[in-house]
Amino acid sequence: MRVVEYAIAGGAMGIVTTLISLHTFMEGSLRPVRAALAGDSGIGDALPRSRPTFAWWLEVSMLSALCNFTTAGMMVGALLGRVSDSPLLPLLIACVATAALAAPVTVGAIVSPALHPIRDLAEGTERVAAGDYTRRVPVVQDDDLGALTASFNRMQAGLTERQRLQAAFGTYVDPALAARLLEQGDDVFTGERREVTVMFVDVRDFTPFAEVNSAEDTVARLNALFEIVVPAVVDGGGHVNKFLGDGALAVFGAPNDLADHADAAVSAALLIHRLVAKRFGGVLRIGIGINTGVVIAGTIGGGGKLEFTLIGDAVNVAARVEQLTKTTGDAILVTQQTVDALVSRPPGLSDRGTHALKGKSATTAVFGLDPAVTPSHRLG
Repeated sequence: MRVVEYAIAGGAMGIVTTLISLHTFMEGSLRPVRAALAGDSGIGDALPRSRPTFAWWLEVSMLSALCNFTTAGMMVGALLGRVSDSPLLPLLIACVATAALAAPVTVGAIVSPALHPIRDLAEGTERVAAGDYTRRVPVVQDDDLGALTASFNRMQAGLTERQRLQAAFGTYVDPALAARLLEQGDDVFTGERREVTVMFVDVRDFTPFAEVNSAEDTVARLNALFEIVVPAVVDGGGHVNKFLGDGALAVFGAPNDLADHADAAVSAALLIHRLVAKRFGGVLRIGIGINTGVVIAGTIGGGGKLEFTLIGDAVNVAARVEQLTKTTGDAILVTQQTVDALVSRPPGLSDRGTHALKGKSATTAVFGLDPAVTPSHRLG
Protein backbone atom coordinates (compact mmCIF):
# COMPACT_ATOMS: atom_id res chain seq x y z
CA MET A 1 0.00 0.00 0.00
CA ARG A 2 2.82 2.41 0.88
CA VAL A 3 4.46 1.64 -2.48
CA VAL A 4 1.25 2.70 -4.24
CA GLU A 5 1.12 5.93 -2.25
CA TYR A 6 4.72 6.74 -3.14
CA ALA A 7 4.05 5.86 -6.76
CA ILE A 8 1.14 8.29 -6.85
CA ALA A 9 3.22 10.98 -5.12
CA GLY A 10 6.11 10.37 -7.51
CA GLY A 11 3.77 10.56 -10.49
CA ALA A 12 2.35 13.88 -9.24
CA MET A 13 5.86 15.19 -8.75
CA GLY A 14 6.80 14.14 -12.27
CA ILE A 15 3.71 15.78 -13.75
CA VAL A 16 4.34 19.08 -11.95
CA THR A 17 8.01 19.06 -12.92
CA THR A 18 7.15 18.26 -16.53
CA LEU A 19 4.57 21.06 -16.75
CA ILE A 20 6.93 23.66 -15.31
CA SER A 21 9.77 22.52 -17.56
CA LEU A 22 7.50 22.46 -20.61
CA HIS A 23 6.21 25.97 -19.89
CA THR A 24 9.73 27.33 -19.47
CA PHE A 25 11.00 25.56 -22.60
CA MET A 26 8.06 26.67 -24.75
CA GLU A 27 8.30 30.25 -23.47
CA GLY A 28 11.93 30.47 -24.50
CA SER A 29 11.48 28.62 -27.80
CA LEU A 30 8.44 30.54 -29.02
CA ARG A 31 9.71 33.99 -28.13
CA PRO A 32 11.69 34.49 -31.39
CA VAL A 33 8.60 33.39 -33.33
CA ARG A 34 6.38 35.86 -31.46
CA ALA A 35 8.92 38.63 -31.95
CA ALA A 36 9.07 37.93 -35.69
CA LEU A 37 5.28 37.89 -35.97
CA ALA A 38 4.87 41.07 -33.93
CA GLY A 39 7.67 42.93 -35.69
CA ASP A 40 6.84 46.62 -36.05
CA SER A 41 3.10 45.99 -36.17
CA GLY A 42 0.68 46.83 -33.41
CA ILE A 43 -0.84 43.34 -33.24
CA GLY A 44 0.43 42.57 -29.77
CA ASP A 45 -0.65 45.94 -28.37
CA ALA A 46 -4.33 45.07 -28.78
CA LEU A 47 -4.24 41.51 -27.40
CA PRO A 48 -6.30 40.87 -24.24
CA ARG A 49 -4.28 40.19 -21.11
CA SER A 50 -5.54 36.67 -20.30
CA ARG A 51 -2.45 34.83 -19.05
CA PRO A 52 -1.43 34.72 -15.37
CA THR A 53 0.93 37.42 -14.27
CA PHE A 54 4.66 37.00 -13.85
CA ALA A 55 4.31 37.05 -10.03
CA TRP A 56 1.62 34.36 -10.19
CA TRP A 57 3.84 32.06 -12.23
CA LEU A 58 6.69 32.54 -9.77
CA GLU A 59 4.51 31.74 -6.75
CA VAL A 60 3.02 28.62 -8.38
CA SER A 61 6.47 27.42 -9.41
CA MET A 62 7.88 27.86 -5.91
CA LEU A 63 4.91 26.05 -4.33
CA SER A 64 5.24 23.25 -6.88
CA ALA A 65 8.93 22.95 -6.13
CA LEU A 66 8.18 22.80 -2.41
CA CYS A 67 5.60 20.05 -3.09
CA ASN A 68 8.10 18.12 -5.19
CA PHE A 69 10.81 18.25 -2.59
CA THR A 70 8.36 17.39 0.17
CA THR A 71 7.45 14.25 -1.76
CA ALA A 72 11.11 13.54 -2.33
CA GLY A 73 11.71 14.02 1.37
CA MET A 74 9.01 11.50 2.15
CA MET A 75 10.64 8.97 -0.17
CA VAL A 76 14.08 9.58 1.30
CA GLY A 77 12.68 9.28 4.79
CA ALA A 78 10.89 6.07 3.87
CA LEU A 79 14.08 4.61 2.44
CA LEU A 80 15.87 5.47 5.65
CA GLY A 81 12.99 4.09 7.71
CA ARG A 82 12.69 7.34 9.67
CA VAL A 83 9.29 8.66 8.57
CA SER A 84 7.39 7.09 11.46
CA ASP A 85 10.01 8.12 14.03
CA SER A 86 10.39 11.69 12.68
CA PRO A 87 7.22 12.94 10.91
CA LEU A 88 8.81 16.35 10.32
CA LEU A 89 11.83 14.89 8.56
CA PRO A 90 10.29 15.06 5.03
CA LEU A 91 9.33 18.69 5.57
CA LEU A 92 12.80 19.50 6.88
CA ILE A 93 14.41 17.81 3.88
CA ALA A 94 12.02 19.67 1.56
CA CYS A 95 12.77 23.07 3.11
CA VAL A 96 16.54 22.53 2.95
CA ALA A 97 16.35 21.26 -0.64
CA THR A 98 14.04 24.09 -1.67
CA ALA A 99 16.33 26.73 -0.19
CA ALA A 100 19.48 25.14 -1.58
CA LEU A 101 18.30 23.96 -5.00
CA ALA A 102 14.71 24.77 -5.86
CA ALA A 103 14.77 28.51 -5.24
CA PRO A 104 17.76 29.29 -7.51
CA VAL A 105 16.72 26.83 -10.21
CA THR A 106 13.04 27.81 -10.21
CA VAL A 107 13.66 31.54 -10.04
CA GLY A 108 16.25 31.23 -12.81
CA ALA A 109 13.93 29.18 -15.01
CA ILE A 110 11.00 31.58 -14.57
CA VAL A 111 12.89 34.89 -14.51
CA SER A 112 15.24 34.16 -17.42
CA PRO A 113 12.53 34.27 -20.15
CA ALA A 114 11.06 37.41 -18.56
CA LEU A 115 14.39 39.22 -18.82
CA HIS A 116 14.11 39.41 -22.62
CA PRO A 117 11.12 41.80 -22.71
CA ILE A 118 12.66 43.77 -19.84
CA ARG A 119 15.87 44.17 -21.86
CA ASP A 120 13.78 45.16 -24.90
CA LEU A 121 12.05 47.84 -22.82
CA ALA A 122 15.39 49.11 -21.51
CA GLU A 123 16.77 49.38 -25.06
CA GLY A 124 13.56 51.08 -26.21
CA THR A 125 13.82 53.61 -23.39
CA GLU A 126 17.39 54.43 -24.43
CA ARG A 127 16.25 54.96 -28.03
CA VAL A 128 13.43 57.27 -26.93
CA ALA A 129 15.85 59.21 -24.72
CA ALA A 130 18.06 59.66 -27.80
CA GLY A 131 15.09 60.99 -29.80
CA ASP A 132 14.37 57.87 -31.87
CA TYR A 133 10.62 57.18 -31.77
CA THR A 134 10.44 55.00 -34.88
CA ARG A 135 11.11 51.48 -33.55
CA ARG A 136 8.40 49.71 -31.59
CA VAL A 137 9.13 47.16 -28.89
CA PRO A 138 7.59 43.81 -29.94
CA VAL A 139 4.82 42.58 -27.64
CA VAL A 140 5.48 38.85 -27.32
CA GLN A 141 3.68 38.13 -24.05
CA ASP A 142 0.10 38.65 -22.92
CA ASP A 143 0.85 38.95 -19.21
CA ASP A 144 1.70 42.03 -17.16
CA LEU A 145 5.04 42.45 -18.99
CA GLY A 146 3.13 42.43 -22.28
CA ALA A 147 0.77 45.08 -20.92
CA LEU A 148 3.75 47.21 -19.87
CA THR A 149 5.32 46.84 -23.32
CA ALA A 150 2.05 47.79 -25.03
CA SER A 151 1.80 50.89 -22.80
CA PHE A 152 5.37 51.81 -23.73
CA ASN A 153 4.50 51.54 -27.44
CA ARG A 154 1.44 53.76 -26.96
CA MET A 155 3.59 56.33 -25.19
CA GLN A 156 6.11 56.18 -28.04
CA ALA A 157 3.31 56.61 -30.59
CA GLY A 158 2.13 59.69 -28.70
CA LEU A 159 5.63 61.15 -28.74
CA THR A 160 5.87 60.44 -32.48
CA GLU A 161 2.58 62.22 -33.10
CA ARG A 162 3.71 65.18 -30.99
CA GLN A 163 6.95 65.37 -32.95
CA ARG A 164 5.04 65.23 -36.24
CA LEU A 165 2.64 67.97 -35.14
CA GLN A 166 5.51 70.16 -33.98
CA ALA A 167 7.29 69.70 -37.32
CA ALA A 168 4.10 70.50 -39.26
CA PHE A 169 3.30 73.42 -36.95
CA GLY A 170 6.83 74.74 -37.36
CA THR A 171 6.29 74.91 -41.13
CA TYR A 172 3.73 77.67 -40.66
CA VAL A 173 4.96 79.13 -37.37
CA ASP A 174 8.45 80.04 -36.25
CA PRO A 175 9.98 76.85 -34.74
CA ALA A 176 10.91 78.59 -31.47
CA LEU A 177 7.39 80.01 -31.17
CA ALA A 178 5.84 76.64 -32.03
CA ALA A 179 7.93 74.88 -29.38
CA ARG A 180 6.89 77.35 -26.68
CA LEU A 181 3.22 77.12 -27.65
CA LEU A 182 3.28 73.30 -27.55
CA GLU A 183 5.08 73.23 -24.21
CA GLN A 184 3.36 76.08 -22.35
CA GLY A 185 0.11 76.78 -24.21
CA ASP A 186 -1.05 79.92 -25.98
CA ASP A 187 -1.52 81.83 -22.70
CA VAL A 188 2.26 82.28 -22.55
CA PHE A 189 1.87 85.30 -24.90
CA THR A 190 -0.92 87.15 -23.11
CA GLY A 191 0.81 90.48 -23.72
CA GLU A 192 3.89 92.29 -22.42
CA ARG A 193 5.94 95.37 -23.15
CA ARG A 194 9.41 94.68 -24.50
CA GLU A 195 12.26 96.64 -26.00
CA VAL A 196 12.96 95.00 -29.33
CA THR A 197 14.60 95.69 -32.64
CA VAL A 198 12.29 95.47 -35.65
CA MET A 199 13.51 94.76 -39.18
CA PHE A 200 11.55 95.21 -42.40
CA VAL A 201 12.78 93.54 -45.58
CA ASP A 202 11.19 94.49 -48.88
CA VAL A 203 11.91 93.76 -52.55
CA ARG A 204 12.60 96.77 -54.75
CA ASP A 205 10.33 97.14 -57.82
CA PHE A 206 8.80 93.69 -57.48
CA THR A 207 5.35 94.67 -58.77
CA PRO A 208 6.54 95.07 -62.40
CA PHE A 209 8.19 91.64 -62.17
CA ALA A 210 4.97 90.05 -60.94
CA GLU A 211 2.96 91.68 -63.73
CA VAL A 212 5.06 90.24 -66.56
CA ASN A 213 5.79 86.79 -65.08
CA SER A 214 3.60 83.82 -64.28
CA ALA A 215 2.19 83.25 -60.82
CA GLU A 216 4.43 80.21 -60.43
CA ASP A 217 7.57 82.23 -61.24
CA THR A 218 6.51 85.04 -58.93
CA VAL A 219 5.91 82.75 -55.97
CA ALA A 220 9.11 80.80 -56.68
CA ARG A 221 11.12 84.03 -56.69
CA LEU A 222 9.66 85.15 -53.37
CA ASN A 223 10.19 81.73 -51.80
CA ALA A 224 13.82 81.77 -52.94
CA LEU A 225 14.22 85.14 -51.20
CA PHE A 226 12.53 84.04 -47.99
CA GLU A 227 14.65 80.88 -47.90
CA ILE A 228 17.50 83.31 -47.29
CA VAL A 229 15.68 85.71 -44.96
CA VAL A 230 14.11 83.20 -42.56
CA PRO A 231 17.25 81.17 -41.67
CA ALA A 232 19.30 84.36 -41.28
CA VAL A 233 16.76 85.79 -38.83
CA VAL A 234 16.22 82.57 -36.88
CA ASP A 235 19.94 81.76 -36.65
CA GLY A 236 20.47 85.27 -35.28
CA GLY A 237 17.96 84.67 -32.49
CA GLY A 238 15.12 86.57 -34.15
CA HIS A 239 11.55 85.73 -35.12
CA VAL A 240 9.94 86.21 -38.53
CA ASN A 241 6.63 87.70 -37.46
CA LYS A 242 4.84 87.80 -40.80
CA PHE A 243 5.21 87.97 -44.57
CA LEU A 244 3.71 91.02 -46.23
CA GLY A 245 3.42 90.35 -49.95
CA ASP A 246 6.96 90.78 -51.21
CA GLY A 247 8.28 91.76 -47.79
CA ALA A 248 8.86 90.33 -44.34
CA LEU A 249 8.67 91.67 -40.80
CA ALA A 250 11.18 90.27 -38.31
CA VAL A 251 11.70 91.05 -34.65
CA PHE A 252 14.68 90.49 -32.36
CA GLY A 253 13.93 90.33 -28.64
CA ALA A 254 10.44 88.79 -28.78
CA PRO A 255 8.95 86.33 -28.12
CA ASN A 256 12.30 85.13 -26.73
CA ASP A 257 14.59 87.38 -24.73
CA LEU A 258 17.68 88.59 -26.56
CA ALA A 259 20.10 90.90 -24.77
CA ASP A 260 21.94 92.22 -27.86
CA HIS A 261 18.86 92.38 -30.11
CA ALA A 262 20.09 95.47 -31.99
CA ASP A 263 23.43 93.85 -32.87
CA ALA A 264 21.63 90.64 -33.88
CA ALA A 265 19.30 92.55 -36.21
CA VAL A 266 22.15 94.45 -37.88
CA SER A 267 24.16 91.24 -38.27
CA ALA A 268 21.17 89.45 -39.84
CA ALA A 269 20.57 92.37 -42.22
CA LEU A 270 24.18 92.28 -43.43
CA LEU A 271 24.00 88.51 -43.92
CA ILE A 272 20.72 88.74 -45.82
CA HIS A 273 22.07 91.45 -48.14
CA ARG A 274 25.24 89.46 -48.84
CA LEU A 275 23.36 86.19 -49.57
CA VAL A 276 20.74 87.90 -51.75
CA ALA A 277 23.46 89.58 -53.80
CA LYS A 278 25.24 86.26 -54.19
CA ARG A 279 22.06 84.36 -55.09
CA PHE A 280 20.37 86.85 -57.43
CA GLY A 281 23.12 89.24 -58.48
CA GLY A 282 21.51 92.51 -59.52
CA VAL A 283 18.28 90.90 -60.74
CA LEU A 284 16.61 91.18 -57.33
CA ARG A 285 17.38 94.04 -54.98
CA ILE A 286 16.11 94.53 -51.46
CA GLY A 287 15.78 97.35 -48.94
CA ILE A 288 16.05 96.82 -45.18
CA GLY A 289 14.84 99.19 -42.46
CA ILE A 290 15.77 98.65 -38.80
CA ASN A 291 14.43 100.42 -35.70
CA THR A 292 14.62 99.82 -31.95
CA GLY A 293 11.91 100.66 -29.44
CA VAL A 294 9.31 99.42 -27.00
CA VAL A 295 6.39 97.38 -28.33
CA ILE A 296 3.52 95.33 -26.93
CA ALA A 297 4.04 91.68 -27.86
CA GLY A 298 1.27 89.13 -27.53
CA THR A 299 -1.30 86.90 -29.22
CA ILE A 300 -4.15 88.73 -30.90
CA GLY A 301 -7.23 87.23 -32.53
CA GLY A 302 -10.48 85.41 -31.94
CA GLY A 303 -12.81 82.74 -33.25
CA GLY A 304 -10.15 80.07 -32.89
CA LYS A 305 -7.47 81.98 -34.84
CA LEU A 306 -4.68 83.67 -32.92
CA GLU A 307 -1.56 85.41 -34.17
CA PHE A 308 1.54 86.54 -32.35
CA THR A 309 1.92 90.19 -33.22
CA LEU A 310 3.67 93.43 -32.27
CA ILE A 311 1.89 96.68 -31.46
CA GLY A 312 3.73 99.96 -31.21
CA ASP A 313 5.24 102.91 -32.99
CA ALA A 314 8.59 101.13 -33.28
CA VAL A 315 7.08 98.78 -35.87
CA ASN A 316 5.66 101.61 -37.97
CA VAL A 317 8.96 103.50 -37.89
CA ALA A 318 10.87 100.44 -39.14
CA ALA A 319 8.45 100.16 -42.07
CA ARG A 320 8.82 103.86 -42.89
CA VAL A 321 12.62 103.64 -42.68
CA GLU A 322 12.60 100.77 -45.16
CA GLN A 323 10.61 102.95 -47.57
CA LEU A 324 13.19 105.69 -46.99
CA THR A 325 15.93 103.47 -48.44
CA LYS A 326 14.51 104.24 -51.88
CA THR A 327 15.17 107.93 -51.23
CA THR A 328 18.63 107.67 -49.69
CA GLY A 329 19.77 104.89 -52.02
CA ASP A 330 21.00 102.73 -49.15
CA ALA A 331 20.39 99.00 -49.02
CA ILE A 332 20.18 99.11 -45.21
CA LEU A 333 18.99 102.00 -43.04
CA VAL A 334 18.98 102.01 -39.23
CA THR A 335 17.55 104.61 -36.87
CA GLN A 336 19.38 106.56 -34.17
CA GLN A 337 17.59 104.41 -31.56
CA THR A 338 19.12 101.25 -33.04
CA VAL A 339 22.60 102.80 -33.20
CA ASP A 340 22.32 103.81 -29.54
CA ALA A 341 21.31 100.24 -28.61
CA LEU A 342 24.27 98.62 -30.38
CA VAL A 343 26.87 96.97 -28.20
CA SER A 344 29.38 97.02 -31.06
CA ARG A 345 29.09 99.78 -33.63
CA PRO A 346 29.94 98.58 -37.18
CA PRO A 347 32.41 100.65 -39.23
CA GLY A 348 30.11 100.98 -42.25
CA LEU A 349 27.62 103.41 -40.64
CA SER A 350 27.10 106.75 -42.38
CA ASP A 351 24.94 109.59 -41.06
CA ARG A 352 22.04 110.27 -43.43
CA GLY A 353 20.60 113.15 -41.40
CA THR A 354 17.05 113.53 -40.13
CA HIS A 355 13.94 112.84 -42.16
CA ALA A 356 10.24 113.36 -41.73
CA LEU A 357 8.41 110.06 -41.73
CA LYS A 358 4.76 109.60 -42.59
CA GLY A 359 2.62 109.68 -39.46
CA LYS A 360 5.41 111.15 -37.31
CA SER A 361 5.46 114.76 -36.15
CA ALA A 362 9.13 114.70 -35.17
CA THR A 363 11.93 113.96 -37.61
CA THR A 364 13.90 110.72 -37.36
CA ALA A 365 17.69 110.44 -37.58
CA VAL A 366 18.85 107.56 -39.76
CA PHE A 367 22.17 105.97 -40.70
CA GLY A 368 23.10 104.07 -43.81
CA LEU A 369 24.94 100.78 -43.39
CA ASP A 370 27.29 99.93 -46.24
CA PRO A 371 27.66 96.12 -46.58
CA ALA A 372 30.87 96.61 -48.57
CA VAL A 373 32.53 98.36 -45.62
CA THR A 374 31.09 95.90 -43.09
CA PRO A 375 31.36 92.57 -44.97
CA SER A 376 31.03 90.32 -41.94
CA HIS A 377 27.60 89.58 -40.52
CA ARG A 378 29.07 88.86 -37.07
CA LEU A 379 29.90 92.05 -35.24
CA GLY A 380 31.91 92.67 -32.10
